[in-house]
Amino acid sequence: MDKQHIVDEIRRTAVDGKPIGRIQFLAQTGIKESDWSGKYWARWSDAQKEAGFEPRSFNPAFEDEHIFKCVLDLTRKLGRYPTQPEMRLERQTNRSYPDDKAIRTRGKRSLLIAKLIEFCRDHIEYGDVLQILKSTPTIEVATEAVNEITTVKQDGSVYLIRAQGAYKIGCTRALYRRAAEITSQSANGAELLHHIVTDDPEGIEKYWHDRFSAKRLAGVNKQSGEWFALTADDIKAFKRRKFM
Repeated sequence: MDKQHIVDEIRRTAVDGKPIGRIQFLAQTGIKESDWSGKYWARWSDAQKEAGFEPRSFNPAFEDEHIFKCVLDLTRKLGRYPTQPEMRLERQTNRSYPDDKAIRTRGKRSLLIAKLIEFCRDHIEYGDVLQILKSTPTIEVATEAVNEITTVKQDGSVYLIRAQGAYKIGCTRALYRRAAEITSQSANGAELLHHIVTDDPEGIEKYWHDRFSAKRLAGVNKQSGEWFALTADDIKAFKRRKFM
Protein backbone atom coordinates (compact mmCIF):
# COMPACT_ATOMS: atom_id res chain seq x y z
CA MET A 1 0.00 0.00 0.00
CA ASP A 2 1.50 3.31 -1.12
CA LYS A 3 1.92 5.98 1.57
CA GLN A 4 0.82 8.83 -0.69
CA HIS A 5 -2.35 6.94 -1.60
CA ILE A 6 -3.30 6.72 2.08
CA VAL A 7 -2.63 10.43 2.58
CA ASP A 8 -4.76 11.25 -0.46
CA GLU A 9 -7.58 9.09 0.85
CA ILE A 10 -7.48 10.81 4.24
CA ARG A 11 -7.93 14.13 2.45
CA ARG A 12 -10.64 12.78 0.12
CA THR A 13 -12.77 11.33 2.91
CA ALA A 14 -12.54 14.38 5.19
CA VAL A 15 -15.88 15.88 6.16
CA ASP A 16 -16.25 19.63 6.65
CA GLY A 17 -12.49 20.00 6.77
CA LYS A 18 -12.04 17.34 9.44
CA PRO A 19 -10.62 13.84 8.97
CA ILE A 20 -12.90 10.90 9.73
CA GLY A 21 -12.06 8.32 12.38
CA ARG A 22 -9.88 5.29 11.73
CA ILE A 23 -12.72 2.75 11.79
CA GLN A 24 -14.89 4.85 9.48
CA PHE A 25 -11.86 5.34 7.22
CA LEU A 26 -11.43 1.57 6.96
CA ALA A 27 -15.10 1.14 6.08
CA GLN A 28 -14.97 3.75 3.34
CA THR A 29 -11.59 2.96 1.80
CA GLY A 30 -10.76 -0.64 2.70
CA ILE A 31 -7.36 0.52 3.96
CA LYS A 32 -6.52 -1.59 7.01
CA GLU A 33 -4.51 -0.56 10.05
CA SER A 34 -1.85 -3.10 9.07
CA ASP A 35 -1.38 -1.17 5.80
CA TRP A 36 0.09 1.82 7.63
CA SER A 37 0.70 1.09 11.34
CA GLY A 38 4.36 0.51 12.05
CA LYS A 39 5.07 0.92 8.35
CA TYR A 40 4.52 4.62 7.73
CA TRP A 41 3.21 5.95 11.05
CA ALA A 42 3.07 4.82 14.66
CA ARG A 43 -0.34 6.43 15.29
CA TRP A 44 -3.36 7.29 13.19
CA SER A 45 -3.04 10.88 14.41
CA ASP A 46 0.41 11.03 12.75
CA ALA A 47 -1.15 10.06 9.41
CA GLN A 48 -3.82 12.74 9.84
CA LYS A 49 -1.14 15.34 10.57
CA GLU A 50 0.79 14.42 7.43
CA ALA A 51 -2.40 14.85 5.45
CA GLY A 52 -2.61 18.39 6.80
CA PHE A 53 -5.22 17.95 9.51
CA GLU A 54 -5.27 18.43 13.23
CA PRO A 55 -5.99 15.04 14.82
CA ARG A 56 -9.48 14.57 16.19
CA SER A 57 -9.48 15.51 19.84
CA PHE A 58 -10.72 13.06 22.44
CA ASN A 59 -13.23 14.02 25.06
CA PRO A 60 -12.35 13.48 28.71
CA ALA A 61 -13.91 10.03 28.67
CA PHE A 62 -11.36 8.74 26.12
CA GLU A 63 -12.27 5.84 23.88
CA ASP A 64 -11.13 2.38 24.95
CA GLU A 65 -8.96 1.93 21.89
CA HIS A 66 -7.14 5.21 22.48
CA ILE A 67 -6.45 4.30 26.11
CA PHE A 68 -5.28 0.80 25.20
CA LYS A 69 -2.93 2.11 22.52
CA CYS A 70 -1.48 4.77 24.82
CA VAL A 71 -0.71 2.21 27.53
CA LEU A 72 0.66 -0.26 24.98
CA ASP A 73 2.88 2.38 23.38
CA LEU A 74 4.30 3.30 26.79
CA THR A 75 4.81 -0.39 27.60
CA ARG A 76 6.77 -0.75 24.37
CA LYS A 77 8.78 2.38 25.16
CA LEU A 78 9.72 1.15 28.66
CA GLY A 79 10.07 -2.52 27.78
CA ARG A 80 7.71 -3.42 30.63
CA TYR A 81 4.23 -2.61 31.92
CA PRO A 82 4.33 0.94 33.32
CA THR A 83 3.71 1.88 36.93
CA GLN A 84 1.18 4.58 37.85
CA PRO A 85 3.93 7.17 38.47
CA GLU A 86 5.38 6.40 35.04
CA MET A 87 1.95 6.87 33.46
CA ARG A 88 1.53 10.22 35.22
CA LEU A 89 4.97 11.33 34.07
CA GLU A 90 4.07 10.38 30.48
CA ARG A 91 0.94 12.53 30.68
CA GLN A 92 3.03 15.54 31.71
CA THR A 93 4.88 15.42 28.39
CA ASN A 94 2.08 13.93 26.27
CA ARG A 95 -1.31 15.54 26.89
CA SER A 96 -3.08 12.99 24.72
CA TYR A 97 -2.13 10.31 27.26
CA PRO A 98 -5.17 9.49 29.47
CA ASP A 99 -5.25 10.56 33.08
CA ASP A 100 -5.53 8.25 36.10
CA LYS A 101 -9.32 8.46 36.25
CA ALA A 102 -9.77 7.49 32.60
CA ILE A 103 -7.47 4.49 33.04
CA ARG A 104 -9.08 3.35 36.30
CA THR A 105 -12.52 3.22 34.69
CA ARG A 106 -11.22 0.39 32.46
CA GLY A 107 -10.62 -1.84 35.49
CA LYS A 108 -8.00 -2.66 38.06
CA ARG A 109 -4.45 -3.36 36.94
CA SER A 110 -4.92 -7.11 36.44
CA LEU A 111 -8.15 -6.67 34.50
CA LEU A 112 -6.69 -3.90 32.34
CA ILE A 113 -3.70 -6.07 31.49
CA ALA A 114 -6.07 -8.87 30.51
CA LYS A 115 -7.95 -6.51 28.20
CA LEU A 116 -4.67 -5.32 26.72
CA ILE A 117 -3.64 -8.89 25.97
CA GLU A 118 -6.87 -9.51 24.08
CA PHE A 119 -6.41 -6.23 22.23
CA CYS A 120 -2.87 -7.21 21.22
CA ARG A 121 -4.08 -10.53 19.90
CA ASP A 122 -6.45 -8.68 17.57
CA HIS A 123 -3.80 -6.15 16.48
CA ILE A 124 -0.70 -7.88 15.16
CA GLU A 125 1.29 -4.65 15.20
CA TYR A 126 1.42 -5.05 19.00
CA GLY A 127 2.86 -8.56 18.88
CA ASP A 128 6.05 -7.43 20.61
CA VAL A 129 4.08 -5.79 23.42
CA LEU A 130 1.99 -8.95 23.81
CA GLN A 131 5.14 -10.84 24.77
CA ILE A 132 5.99 -8.19 27.35
CA LEU A 133 2.53 -8.40 28.88
CA LYS A 134 2.65 -12.19 29.01
CA SER A 135 5.84 -11.99 31.08
CA THR A 136 4.32 -9.50 33.52
CA PRO A 137 3.94 -11.10 37.01
CA THR A 138 0.44 -12.50 37.72
CA ILE A 139 -0.49 -12.09 34.08
CA GLU A 140 -2.03 -15.54 33.82
CA VAL A 141 -4.34 -14.65 36.68
CA ALA A 142 -5.21 -11.39 34.94
CA THR A 143 -6.24 -13.24 31.78
CA GLU A 144 -8.72 -15.34 33.70
CA ALA A 145 -9.99 -12.25 35.56
CA VAL A 146 -11.66 -10.96 32.39
CA ASN A 147 -14.42 -13.49 32.95
CA GLU A 148 -14.90 -12.54 36.58
CA ILE A 149 -16.95 -9.44 35.77
CA THR A 150 -19.61 -11.49 33.94
CA THR A 151 -19.64 -14.66 36.03
CA VAL A 152 -22.42 -15.21 38.54
CA LYS A 153 -20.96 -15.63 41.98
CA GLN A 154 -20.76 -19.30 42.99
CA ASP A 155 -20.13 -21.02 46.30
CA GLY A 156 -16.60 -21.99 45.43
CA SER A 157 -14.07 -23.36 42.99
CA VAL A 158 -11.55 -26.16 42.76
CA TYR A 159 -8.58 -24.87 40.82
CA LEU A 160 -5.59 -26.26 38.95
CA ILE A 161 -2.50 -24.06 38.99
CA ARG A 162 0.91 -24.69 37.45
CA ALA A 163 3.85 -23.30 39.43
CA GLN A 164 7.28 -24.31 40.69
CA GLY A 165 7.47 -27.11 38.14
CA ALA A 166 4.40 -28.87 39.52
CA TYR A 167 0.61 -28.66 39.68
CA LYS A 168 -1.46 -27.52 42.63
CA ILE A 169 -5.07 -28.58 43.15
CA GLY A 170 -6.86 -26.60 45.82
CA CYS A 171 -10.22 -25.09 46.67
CA THR A 172 -11.27 -21.55 47.48
CA ARG A 173 -14.24 -19.22 47.60
CA ALA A 174 -12.14 -16.31 46.33
CA LEU A 175 -10.55 -17.78 43.20
CA TYR A 176 -8.66 -14.84 41.73
CA ARG A 177 -7.41 -13.58 45.07
CA ARG A 178 -6.08 -17.06 45.87
CA ALA A 179 -4.48 -17.42 42.44
CA ALA A 180 -2.79 -14.04 42.87
CA GLU A 181 -1.42 -15.12 46.26
CA ILE A 182 0.09 -18.29 44.81
CA THR A 183 1.56 -16.33 41.92
CA SER A 184 3.20 -13.81 44.24
CA GLN A 185 4.69 -16.65 46.32
CA SER A 186 6.32 -18.30 43.31
CA ALA A 187 9.62 -16.90 42.02
CA ASN A 188 8.69 -17.63 38.41
CA GLY A 189 5.00 -16.79 38.67
CA ALA A 190 2.10 -19.18 38.28
CA GLU A 191 -0.56 -20.02 35.73
CA LEU A 192 -4.21 -20.67 36.51
CA LEU A 193 -4.99 -23.50 34.09
CA HIS A 194 -8.60 -24.25 34.97
CA HIS A 195 -11.18 -24.13 37.72
CA ILE A 196 -14.32 -26.14 38.46
CA VAL A 197 -17.33 -24.33 39.90
CA THR A 198 -18.98 -26.24 42.71
CA ASP A 199 -21.21 -25.87 45.77
CA ASP A 200 -18.97 -28.38 47.58
CA PRO A 201 -15.39 -27.17 47.02
CA GLU A 202 -13.91 -29.21 49.86
CA GLY A 203 -15.58 -32.43 48.71
CA ILE A 204 -14.63 -31.97 45.05
CA GLU A 205 -11.08 -31.05 46.02
CA LYS A 206 -10.84 -34.34 47.96
CA TYR A 207 -12.11 -36.23 44.93
CA TRP A 208 -9.25 -34.93 42.76
CA HIS A 209 -6.69 -35.37 45.53
CA ASP A 210 -7.73 -39.00 45.91
CA ARG A 211 -7.78 -39.55 42.15
CA PHE A 212 -4.20 -38.32 41.80
CA SER A 213 -2.92 -39.52 45.17
CA ALA A 214 -0.23 -41.69 43.58
CA LYS A 215 1.20 -38.57 41.97
CA ARG A 216 1.27 -36.40 45.08
CA LEU A 217 4.55 -34.56 45.69
CA ALA A 218 6.31 -33.87 48.96
CA GLY A 219 9.16 -31.54 49.79
CA VAL A 220 10.13 -28.23 51.31
CA ASN A 221 7.58 -26.26 49.31
CA LYS A 222 5.00 -29.01 48.96
CA GLN A 223 3.93 -29.63 52.56
CA SER A 224 0.23 -29.01 51.95
CA GLY A 225 -0.34 -32.24 50.02
CA GLU A 226 -1.96 -30.24 47.23
CA TRP A 227 0.94 -30.51 44.76
CA PHE A 228 1.11 -33.19 42.08
CA ALA A 229 3.21 -34.39 39.15
CA LEU A 230 0.46 -34.59 36.55
CA THR A 231 0.56 -35.81 32.98
CA ALA A 232 -1.04 -34.14 29.95
CA ASP A 233 -3.90 -36.68 30.16
CA ASP A 234 -4.46 -35.85 33.84
CA ILE A 235 -4.73 -32.16 32.99
CA LYS A 236 -7.16 -32.87 30.14
CA ALA A 237 -9.33 -34.92 32.51
CA PHE A 238 -9.47 -32.04 34.99
CA LYS A 239 -10.21 -29.48 32.30
CA ARG A 240 -13.16 -31.47 30.97
CA ARG A 241 -15.10 -30.57 34.12
CA LYS A 242 -16.53 -27.07 34.44
CA PHE A 243 -19.08 -27.86 37.13
CA MET A 244 -19.26 -30.60 39.76
